[in-house]
Amino acid sequence: MLTNRETASTKRLLFVAPSAYPLGGVQTWLDYLLPGLAQRDWQPILGLTSGRFHDVGRYLTVHPWPDCVTITNPTGSAEGRILALITTIRRVRPHLVISVNIPDTYAAIERLRVRREPAPRVVMSNHSIESQYLGDAKNWSHVLDGMIGTNRLTCRLAEEYAGLESARVHYAPYGVECPSPPVRRTRNAGPLRIAYSGRLDQEQKRAQDIPLILDHLQALGVDYQFQVAGGGPSEASLKERLRSGIESGQVRFLGVLDPAALNEHLYDWADVLLVTSFWETGPIVIWEAMARGLPVASSRYVGSGLEGSLKDGDNCLLFPVGDTETAAMQLGRMTDPEVRVALAEHGCQLVNERYTRERSITSWDCCLRAILQQPQCEIRAKSTPIAPAGRLDHWLGTGLGESVRRILGQSYRHTEPGGEWPHVHGSDDLGHLDNSEFWLKAAQIDVNLI
Repeated sequence: MLTNRETASTKRLLFVAPSAYPLGGVQTWLDYLLPGLAQRDWQPILGLTSGRFHDVGRYLTVHPWPDCVTITNPTGSAEGRILALITTIRRVRPHLVISVNIPDTYAAIERLRVRREPAPRVVMSNHSIESQYLGDAKNWSHVLDGMIGTNRLTCRLAEEYAGLESARVHYAPYGVECPSPPVRRTRNAGPLRIAYSGRLDQEQKRAQDIPLILDHLQALGVDYQFQVAGGGPSEASLKERLRSGIESGQVRFLGVLDPAALNEHLYDWADVLLVTSFWETGPIVIWEAMARGLPVASSRYVGSGLEGSLKDGDNCLLFPVGDTETAAMQLGRMTDPEVRVALAEHGCQLVNERYTRERSITSWDCCLRAILQQPQCEIRAKSTPIAPAGRLDHWLGTGLGESVRRILGQSYRHTEPGGEWPHVHGSDDLGHLDNSEFWLKAAQIDVNLI
């Protein structure tokens, strides 16, 4: 029977996503993609993981969506996660399942196929360049009907390192809302207002470069103000390192902001956005800033090469990753209003040509339809074994052990969201490369000197 929102041609999409992280780029992507696809004869259903750290109610308060199902694992085990996903898939009966960093989805689909039950096609939405995610793609290549990457390097690596067939690898970038008419900035002389938006960590975002950049900027005699929107593991050390600037009012930490507050209190306040990342698959923050007429000073992060969007001196100013002195020099150039205006105009043109929400939705729509048209992956005779989760599994086997846990009401008490619902399983063993070798190869493929 069709629901009120379905027609005979409507295809149901089940997006399986964590609810532990209410704010972030992936959540912003889902916010515009789900309603966009609903306007294109799809029925997008949001499947949110639930648990001690995965609060579905809190997530939906920030990101309301009417077609939502809760995926609950009462035992906390890997087997429990797979069974919860199977139950959800049987209930929803989607045509396509899109995993949003919930890799147990692939095991659930594999088990349904091995049992010769009705099973949808399954898609990995890959929002990372990290080797662990490519490891998941490699390990589940016999199950994946498609992978959609948000960055061209991600797609190239999926073929070269994860071994996915090129016909199953698709590209669909992020998109942002573009104000109409475009934002025109006019500011009087004064301190250069520098903005940073994003997670505060060192491994990907290189947040610890920020104090060094500001030190170099001070040495150049540039008068500036600096505001940070975001949070993360480097936040406390950054605040300590920038304590004098915070006390003087030159530096402010705004915390994690929702999109409306981000526009009002950061982008519309700033003269320039600073990005220091080692790698990115967008990032959405650059496209958001450019869409609002804000010029960008960015590292030549891994992921910017094949994407081919950032042009030094044309639509942004670039510096090598980790080169804090050059970063400060590029920020110093932003004190010239004419430089800022020219960069902002070209940045806005870039976003309108490649990174609007409408273009992004169109790309995802085309990719999903292409995956539905392709033959489904071949069915294996046996499911991939699940590692025992404790003594019950060792004594009784994984299936019976899980049944006994449910009867006895036993549950693992996880200590963090990724233990409760892992966002990645993958192995780093991609052609026997260690992590540093992998990043070197990735940078070389990206045609991007770090």
